[in-house]
Amino acid sequence: MLYRNICKTLLLASLFTVVSADAAFAGQKMGDIMINTLRASDGLTIIFSTIAYISGALLAITGIFKFKQHVDNPQQTSIWEGIKRMVAGGCFLSLPFMIRMVRGSIFGGAGIGSGKLANTGTTKAALSSGGLDKMVFDFMSNIAGPAEALLTAVSYISAIALLLVGISRLTKRVEEGPRGPGGVGTITTFIASGALFSFGDSMGTFANSLFGAGGNTLKTNSLVSNTVITDNVSRLRVQTVIEAVMAFVMLVGYIAFIRGWFVLRAFADGQQGATMAQGLTFLFGGTLAINLGEFINVIMRTVNVTGLSFT
Repeated sequence: MLYRNICKTLLLASLFTVVSADAAFAGQKMGDIMINTLRASDGLTIIFSTIAYISGALLAITGIFKFKQHVDNPQQTSIWEGIKRMVAGGCFLSLPFMIRMVRGSIFGGAGIGSGKLANTGTTKAALSSGGLDKMVFDFMSNIAGPAEALLTAVSYISAIALLLVGISRLTKRVEEGPRGPGGVGTITTFIASGALFSFGDSMGTFANSLFGAGGNTLKTNSLVSNTVITDNVSRLRVQTVIEAVMAFVMLVGYIAFIRGWFVLRAFADGQQGATMAQGLTFLFGGTLAINLGEFINVIMRTVNVTGLSFT
């Protein structure tokens, strides 16, 4: 009997613990998880900065020793061994300046921020409570903003990592080919780092290249013709669901655009399986996915159909 009472007590305690845990996390949503992940990643930039400063100090010290070895035996140690280490060490120690330099080298000091994408908003409609249309819209409304912020943070952290890799390659030998100090892989690493630092600007540049000066405006406000759906309430609901799907496609486009720069860098490094065509496909395909509204407008105008448009 005592054994049974103990078991009952433990079972009730475990059930109470599970119910309490469920109640504690009842308010958590996918967007909250993404925001929590974003906040937890704040320390990564500090870690990268610490690694850069330590590496810079070590390279500066080894550069001094290389200068001494050159003075003692010029035939065995080239003076460039010391110069390369001092230059790379200085770049590591001045990481904030290097970030501004690689970013400004692509978009210019005054142009930073001018090409970022802007959203036109979504349709306001009374969705059916408990219906699939409301579930789709609520899900994308919850994750769209946090996912975009998280992807921007991933882009920035990846840019710092690429910058550190590019600086470290300045100490390598010319014989190492694409991964040497002047190799195409090293140059592409710096270019990819600058593009990822300016995530919005680089996407805006590609969008403007495809769609002209208005390409940096994301046309997400859908308009379904009343000849397609005559009922006004149903039409508004359909438009809202379309806009939620468009937001999902845009997030996929963000991921593809980021991956495109890594594929181009891998191709420049000479890695097997990476081609320039793949990298450009990711970049331009991601741009089309991000600007799907304007792309649909172009297709509809081309075939002279007016059933669906985006503003």
